[in-house]
Amino acid sequence: MTLENDLHKLIDKALALGASGAKTVEVAKIKTGAWTRWKCQFGCPNYGKTLCCPPFVPGYEETQKFLREFAQGIIVQYKFTLEKIDSTDFAAADLSMSNGLLDILLTLEREAFLQNHYKAFALKAGRCRLCDQCNLTKCVHPTKARPSLEACGIDVMALANDNGYSAEILQGPVQELKIYGLLLVE
Repeated sequence: MTLENDLHKLIDKALALGASGAKTVEVAKIKTGAWTRWKCQFGCPNYGKTLCCPPFVPGYEETQKFLREFAQGIIVQYKFTLEKIDSTDFAAADLSMSNGLLDILLTLEREAFLQNHYKAFALKAGRCRLCDQCNLTKCVHPTKARPSLEACGIDVMALANDNGYSAEILQGPVQELKIYGLLLVE
């Protein structure tokens, strides 16, 4: 089997698991920036509230080094229709959307590992939603928790838009939300 075949199997698996889209990405083209962590620290109400967010996750420079260890990956798009729940309860939508994407990414990470891609690692946009409140001492879900893409310095909007998706700032009433994840493979 070749890496290309394995990536296509992983894409098919992502779609079968409920992803609305999945595509291969060249990791060298992923845009990073120090500004993403600044946005986390100065503008996000979740800063310092989970072990998967700053200041607890690797910084922008460490992320750049980490990404250089990979050539290929898969971007996963997950759409969540607000009709599934009361659209006024954003917290419930966020929880369901975040953990729905995480379930897909963790399954893909495990599948890639079993394909002998032992370096496979998943990251997702947004804060960790595995616990109601993080204990900030030691993660109680160490096999499931993954750092936030943006917290590590990855420009999620550029990642999506550079790979054929249409990520934009939402204004006004919305019927559907989109969230992105990344599986680093080789």
